[in-house]
Amino acid sequence: MIFFIAGTIMSFFSVNFSMLMLSRIVQAMSGGLYFVIATNYAARLAEPTKRGGAIATVITGFTVSLVLGVPIGTLIAAFMDWRYIYLIIAAVTLINLILINKYIPKLEGTKPISLKHQLLLIKDKQLISGLLTTVFFFLAYTMVFAYIAPLLSNVAGFSIEKISTALFVLGVFAFIGSRFGGYAVDKWGPVRTIYISLIVHAAALFLLTVTATSTIGVLLTFMIWGTAAWTTTPANQFYLISIKPQSSEIVLSFNTALMNIGMTLGAALGGVVIEYTSIQNLGWIGGLIVLLALVIASYSFALNKKQDANGINS
Repeated sequence: MIFFIAGTIMSFFSVNFSMLMLSRIVQAMSGGLYFVIATNYAARLAEPTKRGGAIATVITGFTVSLVLGVPIGTLIAAFMDWRYIYLIIAAVTLINLILINKYIPKLEGTKPISLKHQLLLIKDKQLISGLLTTVFFFLAYTMVFAYIAPLLSNVAGFSIEKISTALFVLGVFAFIGSRFGGYAVDKWGPVRTIYISLIVHAAALFLLTVTATSTIGVLLTFMIWGTAAWTTTPANQFYLISIKPQSSEIVLSFNTALMNIGMTLGAALGGVVIEYTSIQNLGWIGGLIVLLALVIASYSFALNKKQDANGINS
């Protein structure tokens, strides 16, 4: 968090584009590290039966920041220089750091894991398939989300105000989904939660190709889409931790990295789809990619079931 504060202050004092980009790299690296540690820390603080909810709480904070950060930043920039946004972020982060230091109990660090052992984790088929599930469902989500404004503008004729309303609805239900994901994991387990949420996610994207011309249809589809997509996130995080509980921080760091790779690939693939076909194809192509994530997740679950059976037999 100290590095993140340093990065935001560097942004405030940026004198050229290169310095601003360097400051953003510092923020991204420290922010990504914080997200991994916070998720694992929350799981360790919670009771075993409530760990899914604890992970979901951290992810909810992440989701709310996405929903509120852009409109709040845009509003502030309308009244003052954009640099002051970074100064405000630094101040809020400092307050957060003080509160965490005061109120969050300290836990002993986990045993350090060598680079060799970290690389060995990647050879685990169950883990790698679980991580690939993250890549593909975030790829599908971002492929549509990154171009949702031109999609709604070109296909449905949405104004800027309507697009903002639709994105707000999506954000609210993403928040609901992240909270529901934690509840579902604690009640029904990660496997069932992931199965159902991915199926509903795919269905919502297929449905978007039909409802994109209707305001009510778009809003209803966004409600389903936001809930399903962000229900998967805490469920899959919990599932990955359960595979390698002794290496949970490393597993979460891999997952966070691949989550960002999935977002990057999604934005790139969406651009290719728009360039060479039609923007209306984003929905059904995204739906197919979510189904691919479902197939990969099913493979991981099958390996997990097989390992459990072998453990019982032995």
